[in-house]
Amino acid sequence: MKNYRGEIASLQANLCGAVSEASRISIIYELANGPRNVTSLADEIGLSYSSTSHHLKILKEKEFVSSERNGSQVIYSLATPKLIRALDIFLEILDAQLSHRANLVKMEREE
Repeated sequence: MKNYRGEIASLQANLCGAVSEASRISIIYELANGPRNVTSLADEIGLSYSSTSHHLKILKEKEFVSSERNGSQVIYSLATPKLIRALDIFLEILDAQLSHRANLVKMEREE
């Protein structure tokens, strides 16, 4: 049983690595608003076309996004809304951590 835990943990870490880059998280949230092409995504998040394309490739390899050819364009979309739920859970954790730190600073100032 323990052998599987290590393998599963490794697979999870691999998946998490795909969203460990801020630009990829921005792309994911943009795609939550609907399917987009690379140019539209690049313009919206302020990255170059090639950088956006690179990040999309990584997200596609992890099956976080899917693509569909529409004439000369490739349209990208989220493969699952569960990804947004997962990122929102991380936001809740971040919010709690930041609130805790803010409270520590407030207590320090009151002393």
